[in-house]
Amino acid sequence: MICDMCENDTFEKGEDGYFYCRHCSTQVVGIIQTGVDGEDLGGAGGGGIYEKKHVRIKGPRKPEPVIKLRYEDYYMETRDRYVKGLLMMITYQCEALVEKFKVTPLVIGLVGPICLRFVSLSEVFDDDWADKAIRDSELLQSKVVKRRRKGVKAGEEEEEPHNLHGKRAVTIWVSLLKKSLPLSSSLAISFLACHKAGSPVLPTDLARWARQGDVPYFSSFLKIRELMGERSPACPVAATVMFRPIHIVSAQRLEAQAASIADFIGLPLPPVNFYGIASNYLRRLFPTKEKEKEKAALLDLVCLLQNWSMPSDLYLSKNELRFPTRVCVMSIIIVAIRMLYNINGFGVWERSLGGLLDDASSSSEVDAELSKATEEFDTVELLKNLETEYYKEVAAETVNEYEKDLTSYLLHGRNEMFAGLVEASTDDTYRTVDHLWNSYNPVDEEFELSGIPSKRGRDWDEGDLSLNQMSLKDDKLRDRDNNFCSSRRSRKSDCDEPPSPDNHINHEKEKAIIRLMTDMGDNLFRYIPPRVKVKRLDYLQYLRKKNDGALIYAAHADYYILLRACAKVVEVDVRNMHRGVLNFER
Repeated sequence: MICDMCENDTFEKGEDGYFYCRHCSTQVVGIIQTGVDGEDLGGAGGGGIYEKKHVRIKGPRKPEPVIKLRYEDYYMETRDRYVKGLLMMITYQCEALVEKFKVTPLVIGLVGPICLRFVSLSEVFDDDWADKAIRDSELLQSKVVKRRRKGVKAGEEEEEPHNLHGKRAVTIWVSLLKKSLPLSSSLAISFLACHKAGSPVLPTDLARWARQGDVPYFSSFLKIRELMGERSPACPVAATVMFRPIHIVSAQRLEAQAASIADFIGLPLPPVNFYGIASNYLRRLFPTKEKEKEKAALLDLVCLLQNWSMPSDLYLSKNELRFPTRVCVMSIIIVAIRMLYNINGFGVWERSLGGLLDDASSSSEVDAELSKATEEFDTVELLKNLETEYYKEVAAETVNEYEKDLTSYLLHGRNEMFAGLVEASTDDTYRTVDHLWNSYNPVDEEFELSGIPSKRGRDWDEGDLSLNQMSLKDDKLRDRDNNFCSSRRSRKSDCDEPPSPDNHINHEKEKAIIRLMTDMGDNLFRYIPPRVKVKRLDYLQYLRKKNDGALIYAAHADYYILLRACAKVVEVDVRNMHRGVLNFER
């Protein structure tokens, strides 16, 4: 039942057998309670015969007069509900960070003052806030129409306020609230509290957790609606419309938004927790426990470089085009790795392929420098591990827990990305999902029986994935492969030699270099062969060069393999990672 007067859905039974709206006391027409007491039962032998005359008739209950809402009631209720709901979203997110990701509980104490300061300075509680919003909305309209809406008879006074163009005032206020206090600011304030508390939580982490549903963002309006109700008489806008975000901002935008809020409220910020972030990155680059000694020495050097340089890029910036802080942290790590492992273009990776470029580096100085680099730190093993970890990351970079099969993916979309649409849909759209999945299974089984990998279960080997990932551009490589091999054979004067196992091995190694060269070319990098005539054995700094108006990034294979793996961990482009390293080196 829905009340015809106030559209309320809660009723109470009156003593006269009729139902009345709990909000406006309007009587429901056409429905009456038919139950009677024992004394109202009649008939011979005590049989229960219901007769209309046995119903106690009382005078109809007069509905109580409806309290007329004022203009101030509408904008105050709309503003209070939105601000309260936004604070609830931030609270839910901080609680999830503490419970699920072991963030320090200090964030819950810090987020309160930050939120109150942010709301108070947003001017949404100014005395003329509502009137100014109405005037601004009227100035945006070029054509002036009558205030009376369509369907309202002349002479009748509207209860809900509108502007001169007939637009509802509550929708104007909600739109202005979303601009002044956007829902995305909840994630920015949560990240700002973590940063202020010294927690090594990155914007990439928070954006990923919100996308996966581990931190409530898309589905937080369900809790808000449960506690506050769908709507109120003075704020007829649904909670789904007010508190349901449309998208998740990027990590770059999230960090800049947090810095803007801190600057807006006058909150001084420290640099990022460099030690915590660097430790997490090194743990991902060195996953094995056997490298604890090397990792400890590397972390000491990283902290020494940071204390010596004190880069300003470790502070949050409002400039969205500036490098994020995590790029600066990883740049220092890359420089430290190059210093300890002596990655300076000596062709360690090419030498690890075995016999391919023996003629390219015969300098005794280079050999002495390589032996010096491998005395304590195994550079060859480092590069192999980085290359292996990179292809593993590429193969599984988009495979989340909910993306392993179609059923979990659909459930994640229904419960997180499109939360609340099941009960809101008037048709059977979501009820047909199970039927579609049942019809999908037989086709999927046919794929599995025929030897084609299943769409539902990613059950092929990771080694195959890495091989497929490496050979995606085989057609593109074929011509370059042939040209490169022919040039190598002509240079070595071995075109007339009969085929041998060694030639086959060399051919495979040449293909590995071609594959790396193609990957470098896709990222606007140019492959540099290993250094032959070494003049300086110290740290080698790479420069960008212009070629036909475009910047070309020239680099050796050793440095590019390190750079590519670190860029994957930081979740940035390889070129931007290289630019960050160059910026720190300067």
